[in-house]
Amino acid sequence: MRLTITMNGRQGPVSLPLHYQHLLQGLLYRSLESERFATFLHEIGFRHEKRSFKLFTFSRLVGRHEVDRGKKTIRFLDDFQWHIDTILPDLTEQLGQQLLLRREIWLYDQPVEVQSVKMDKVEIAQNTIEVAMLSPLTVYSTYETIDGKKKTHFFGPDDDVFPHLVELNFRHKYEAYYGVEPAERLVIQPVHVHHRHRVVTRFKDMYITGWLGHYRLSSSPEQLTFLYHVGLGSRNSQGFGMFRLISE
Repeated sequence: MRLTITMNGRQGPVSLPLHYQHLLQGLLYRSLESERFATFLHEIGFRHEKRSFKLFTFSRLVGRHEVDRGKKTIRFLDDFQWHIDTILPDLTEQLGQQLLLRREIWLYDQPVEVQSVKMDKVEIAQNTIEVAMLSPLTVYSTYETIDGKKKTHFFGPDDDVFPHLVELNFRHKYEAYYGVEPAERLVIQPVHVHHRHRVVTRFKDMYITGWLGHYRLSSSPEQLTFLYHVGLGSRNSQGFGMFRLISE
């Protein structure tokens, strides 16, 4: 279920750090009614071997804004929207209820009014869809150098390993949730991806490279629906990999 939350600043424009995804993630966890459920998601999640998946994703904030590169801030001038999606019914229900009941939340020490919460249930019926990224798609591998240091390499859509890592990540998430392997393969193809779609984001102390742009996804309708709700690629719960259907 996809939530679209419309908000505005109670005291005027809302100013945030340019890299604000960790603030949204923290707001999401604080907005859950059940502390036990929030702790499960944050600390445990759904396991596949050594990996843990939270099975939710969220977008960047969308609205009229100004960016100050010198101060590294972004300022939302009036109404702005935030999209959250998940395959977990409890997460949708708790977030929707709490945000509607509270009406006012605090974001980076600023009071923000929740104007509306819209819920959309999407069931994909096609085997092939075209999508636009609402938050950057990232896949990577981590390795140890000869001197024992860990390095992370992020792959772009023009790398041969990119589609393999996207599919592998999907398979791990699917198996973590359903307990069985997906029946169909997932194929991803860049449709319109330019160098300007490359995005480097800082999440806390880590720099993450991801890609916006348009892609074509092919799989079964059931598996594409699952992906729509959990996101493409890695680090979905940190605000990466959310997409919309081009036809939307």
